[in-house]
Amino acid sequence: MHLITKVYFILAASLCTSSQAFSLISSPLIKQSTITRPVSLTTLKDSAESSSLSSSSKKKIAILICPAQFCVPADYQSLIQSIQKRNPLVVSAKVAPLPRTEWIKVARQLPTQSFFTASLNNAKTLKWYFDAIESSLAEIYAETDNDTNICIIAHSIGGWVARGYLGGLGQSSTAVYKSALERCTSFITLGTPHSSPDSALVDQTRGLLKEVESTYECSSEYLTENNISVTCVGSSGVKSNLLTTDLEQIVATTSYLPLIKKWSSIISEAVEGDGIVPKELAFMDSPAKNVILEKCSKTGNPVRHAHVLPTPWNLWDGYAPSISLPDDYTWYGSDGVIDQWIDSIQ
Repeated sequence: MHLITKVYFILAASLCTSSQAFSLISSPLIKQSTITRPVSLTTLKDSAESSSLSSSSKKKIAILICPAQFCVPADYQSLIQSIQKRNPLVVSAKVAPLPRTEWIKVARQLPTQSFFTASLNNAKTLKWYFDAIESSLAEIYAETDNDTNICIIAHSIGGWVARGYLGGLGQSSTAVYKSALERCTSFITLGTPHSSPDSALVDQTRGLLKEVESTYECSSEYLTENNISVTCVGSSGVKSNLLTTDLEQIVATTSYLPLIKKWSSIISEAVEGDGIVPKELAFMDSPAKNVILEKCSKTGNPVRHAHVLPTPWNLWDGYAPSISLPDDYTWYGSDGVIDQWIDSIQ
C-alpha cells in the first residue's frame, strides 16, 4: 500500500473504528448479558402473505444500505452499481441519509451516568440513525410495490444498529417500521462487530452493543423464525503482528487488541480479521449464515474493512465523499469479493 495511504489509514482508524465510536474514555466492564426470551413469539409476517425463501428470491428486491461510522451515501454508490449489475431483480437501492455531522449527536451522552457505567440506551442514543433508516424505507415504499422484498445490507457499525432496529430497540411504532418487519426477507452485515465480550479490555460501545446482544428479538434465531434470512460476512485476511513495521498490521493489532475476548492471546498468536474488526466478533450465532472471506478471487489481495477513509473533520460538507483508497485495496464490495456473498440477497 502507498505510504501516504497507510498514514491516512492509521489516522482514520484511530477515529473511525467501527465499534470504537463510543470509546472516548475507559470504564469498568459490566456484567455479562444474558438473552431473555419472551413468553411467546409474535409472528411478524402474516402467514397468508409469507412465502419460502426459495420462492421469494424470484420477487423484485429493494436494498437499504446502513453505512459505517462517518461514511456517507456517496461512498456506497459503487457497491449499489455492482449489486444491480449482478442481480436484475434489484429495482431500488437506498443508503440511509446520514451526513458525517450526525455522529456529533453521540457526544450528548458523554457527560451522562449511562455513558460512564456503559449502560447507554439504543433508542435514546441512536434515534438519529434509526430515523435515517425509516426515511430511506419510506422512500423505498413509495417507489416499489408492496410485494417487493427488502434486503438490508449493513456495513460495520451499521450492522448492529440495523440489527437493533429490526429487533425493536428503536422503540418505533410507525407504519414504516411495521412494514419493514413484514417485507424484509434478508439481512446482511459486512465487517460488523456483533459481540462485545465482557473480558475485553473495555466496552467500547458503552453498553449499546450489549443491549443488542441480550435482546432475543435481535438474535438470528428470532429473525430467522420471522422469515428474515441472516448472513454475516467477515474477513480473516489481515493478521495482527506486534513485531512489525507494516502500518496496516499495526492498525490491525491496535484495533483488535481492545475488542477480542482474550486480549492476551494477541501476544502469542496472530489474530485474524479485516484490519479493523477481528474475525471472532464478526458473526452471529446459528442459524445465521456466516461467510468467512480471506482473499479477493481476482487479485489475491486480502479482504479489508472498507474502501474509503472517512473524513470526520469535514464538517462543512457533511455529504462529501470520503477519501477513496487505491483500487487494489479490496474490501467486501470489491469485484472478486462481492460474488462470495451476493447470493444472500433475497
